[in-house]
Amino acid sequence: MAGHAITPQAGREAVKLSAQMTYAEASEHLRESHGVRIAKEPLERLTRTVGQYWIDQDRKVAVQAAESHQAIAPQRSASQCLIFADGVMVHTDGQWHEARVGTVRIHNEAGKLEKSSIARLCPLDEFGQDLWRKACQMGYSQAPVTAFIADGSHWLWGLAQGRFSGAIQIVDFWHVCQHVSECSVAFFGEGTDATRQWSLEVCGNLRAGLVDEALQMVEKLPGRSQARREAKHQLITYLTNNRERMDYPRYEKLGLPIGSGEVEAQCKTLVQARCKQAGMRWSSLGIEQLLRVRCAVRDESYDGQFGRWNENLVAWQARRQASHKKAA
Repeated sequence: MAGHAITPQAGREAVKLSAQMTYAEASEHLRESHGVRIAKEPLERLTRTVGQYWIDQDRKVAVQAAESHQAIAPQRSASQCLIFADGVMVHTDGQWHEARVGTVRIHNEAGKLEKSSIARLCPLDEFGQDLWRKACQMGYSQAPVTAFIADGSHWLWGLAQGRFSGAIQIVDFWHVCQHVSECSVAFFGEGTDATRQWSLEVCGNLRAGLVDEALQMVEKLPGRSQARREAKHQLITYLTNNRERMDYPRYEKLGLPIGSGEVEAQCKTLVQARCKQAGMRWSSLGIEQLLRVRCAVRDESYDGQFGRWNENLVAWQARRQASHKKAA
């Protein structure tokens, strides 16, 4: 199979298992359940090869679209297209790095929900390009209703404004409530009735779209200590910067979510569940290659993608080897 001592059929199952369990567990399962003997190290190399091939194909689609100034062709028709993005820390190359996760969720022509995700350890611009590719393939450019939902991180809104400027921007309501609660604790104490009452009133105003009223409540807080002044300033800044993203009554009328739980769940199940187990050691490239395969498995697109790649992989590997020899 394209330079690996394993048949395409066994390779399909082996790589799929590697995306769902550790390489050692996948190797043992293949031996016990299928009589296929492939050690952990060659299994990892095979999985990473598949992942890198798909990453390169994704990049090729995005670059060709950019160079030709043409939209990426949609593979779905969507009445609603939602983009979620977030980050999760992973330990690679001896340091902590942020894995960026993006999920695209659509209502297709039949009214059913579909979703597809990416998970990357790469520069922000490349992540944005890849998320844009995924969104276009899921029908973003033709959907009548589009939205970008995330927490208040600056990099997320920079991404939204740069790649998804036509989408409605929604700041996660539960993250807003968390910021309100942190300020409330600074003034009224941990777990007090006054803290709960003040937080509920401010969050109630925000949920109703009354941002000015919520800001007035914060501004009235007496900041007598440095800690309180800082807490008050931080909340005012956060609410002011995101006020255009907090029209929750409008979003709910449009049938849009007001929380980014979709992608937060993906951070846990897609990345953490596979990549943050005890004793694991990763390289940034190795984890990204694995996550590309894992995304395909979880999106249920793996079998279709695997069925198209094998013949082209031979030529792809030959080009990579020639490139490496030339660079050396």
